[in-house]
Amino acid sequence: MVPRTRYTRRRSAFTLVELLVVIAIIGVLIALLLPAVQQAREAARRAQCVNNLKNIGLAIHNYHDTHVSLPSLGLKGDSGWNADTISWVGRILPFVEQSALYDTLDFTKRVNDNNHIDYRTTEMDVFSCPSDNMVLGQSDNTRWTHQRASYAVCVGNTNYAQHDAANWDGVWTYKNGGSAFAVDKFHGLNTIIDGTSNTVMLSEVPVNQQATGYHGLYGVTIYTTGAGFTGYLTPNTRGTINGGRYCWQKEDFLGREVLCKPGADTTRWDQATYAAMSQHPGGVNVANFDCSVQFVPETVHIDVWRARTSTQGGEVISE
Repeated sequence: MVPRTRYTRRRSAFTLVELLVVIAIIGVLIALLLPAVQQAREAARRAQCVNNLKNIGLAIHNYHDTHVSLPSLGLKGDSGWNADTISWVGRILPFVEQSALYDTLDFTKRVNDNNHIDYRTTEMDVFSCPSDNMVLGQSDNTRWTHQRASYAVCVGNTNYAQHDAANWDGVWTYKNGGSAFAVDKFHGLNTIIDGTSNTVMLSEVPVNQQATGYHGLYGVTIYTTGAGFTGYLTPNTRGTINGGRYCWQKEDFLGREVLCKPGADTTRWDQATYAAMSQHPGGVNVANFDCSVQFVPETVHIDVWRARTSTQGGEVISE
């Protein structure tokens, strides 16, 4: 009888060295792909931000067609520059498909003091850039709880009150050059004599990341005193002359250090200088008065930026 031959099947498997090599290769591929994925995501977020700016710009134009003027920056109210009155945002609500919310507004009342709770707390995608992180401000205080937003109108190359204030900060001597948005005033597109395609109407502003306590109205565009930015400072600046009753802390803005000039009089709303700012690398998106949208690098020359943010300066704009 012939004995059976026994065969031993050997199981194949990765050695420890081979497994480590595979893991290392996968790690390298992920490291190579991650920046590309992040760039693609940021490109998508920036595209949405551009779309928001276009929609807000068109809403402002539709408001102009209906009322034969641009919306006011807001009203001073009884309390002067400490006014917490409804800004241009409330006025254009019917033109961004928010007619029901618009019907809840009473323009004779302040935004706060337990008034306009729906207006203060309703988050609207059209006013939020997806590159930023939306945070409900003063969420611990019902009387003052408010939404922050990503877009503000341009109040010119000046301080917030648009004073003809030569040398007001010890350095600046340039005149305002005009703005189409002002407190207690309703201007028309005919005031933009520098050209609608050359003049900035809207820009991005940062969202304060602190939910509790008072952290200023920079980016709180539903209020008159937070609804605009000035062209005095270049986009994504690291400092400001005056923060409007509040000097920001390092942790207030996502990845941005924005501090007040030492010795600034922060008791004055009217001398605030809110700058354009975004979470996009390298600059900000802006909408011009013709509703065209473009990306302005933070390296833009200060004189060019100041010319772009005034409506009647008569400057010749060149890069």
